Amino acid sequence: MTPTATRPRAAVAVVSLALAVDMFLYGSLVPLLPVLPAVAGSPSAAGALFAVYAVAMLGAIPLVGRWVDRSGPRAPLLAGLLALAAATALFAAAVDAAGPLGLTVLLLARAAQGVAAAATWSAGLALIAATHPPQRRGTVMGLALSAVGVGVLLGPAVSGPLAAAFGLRAPFLLVAALAVVDAVARLLWIAPVAGAPAPTPLRVVARGPRAGLLIGLTALGAAAIAFAEPVLPLHLSALGLGITGIGLVFGVAALLGGLAAPLAGVLTDRFGATRVAAVGTLLAAVGFVLCGLPAPGPSIAGVVTVGVGAQLVLAPTLVLIGALAEHTRPPAYGAAYALYNLAYTAGLAVAPLAAGTAAALAGVAATTIAAAALAALTGLGLLLHRRTPSAPKHPVDG
Repeated sequence: MTPTATRPRAAVAVVSLALAVDMFLYGSLVPLLPVLPAVAGSPSAAGALFAVYAVAMLGAIPLVGRWVDRSGPRAPLLAGLLALAAATALFAAAVDAAGPLGLTVLLLARAAQGVAAAATWSAGLALIAATHPPQRRGTVMGLALSAVGVGVLLGPAVSGPLAAAFGLRAPFLLVAALAVVDAVARLLWIAPVAGAPAPTPLRVVARGPRAGLLIGLTALGAAAIAFAEPVLPLHLSALGLGITGIGLVFGVAALLGGLAAPLAGVLTDRFGATRVAAVGTLLAAVGFVLCGLPAPGPSIAGVVTVGVGAQLVLAPTLVLIGALAEHTRPPAYGAAYALYNLAYTAGLAVAPLAAGTAAALAGVAATTIAAAALAALTGLGLLLHRRTPSAPKHPVDG
């Protein structure tokens, strides 16, 4: 590296802040859905607002990845700030706009945020890989990714009360302030990285031990979370909850899910990833049944239960990522987390569109029952799945 190389702690701090800000903006929209004029109570419009973020992110990840490989992570991270600024400005401009034009601007804002997220995730994880030795990458990447939970927790919990007290633009003004802090951190603490480790091809990692299980569980956990986000805020609003209450419900769900994750890790070590994920999907199935009931109490309990169940599905994947990364020499933590991100984003892309479309056609109750049935069948399939432990494989050269 150059004499002005990025310090490892600075890299972790910058990437953690960037991920937290991105997910804060992502979650800020949840409690505002019932009062956005452009959404007008439409589940399909709400689903599109969540899906377009993931679709844009999926489309941008390969391009950003190649850019990172050519020039290092600094330039893509700085460019991501421009996309984040554009997203925040568009949200603030269109948050009270009605009709097709307002919805179009909101969709563009969400797409810009997806592009910014692609830069943050791809370049951020590459920066960590470039500034830490292989034996430290798994730990520090996990630490950086824990910031995602902070953003998911605070986004809806803060934006609902803020919007109720100061208007719909207030959450996005807060995001703008956080983005300024993020910008200063990226400009001051990130130096050009020379001699970054050559990336392991994704196809090599995808052939690793239990890669299919990792991809499936990650997409499933993300889908459980994303399925609820466009539909249930509208349902809770119809049951009498305001934007403050809706924000707090989703914030509590994220908090309890985060608290359940360490327990899920311990259970995974004892019982295995498949069984813990099965319990998570069955718990999510119970939550989906409760979500669609025409009463606030059960619906709120359902949202929280789905959040905890989804984390029980996702937590075991952190164990699988380590095994997947370490089957190559040197360990390919960057590629393993990239595979995780692609699977997670795929779940975020599909579930909101499915939920919004189904709710528009059949209603919230039927949609949540269908989600519960699908989750229950998946959980039973995982419980019945018997996997014979494969013989240890020698690491392959990446």
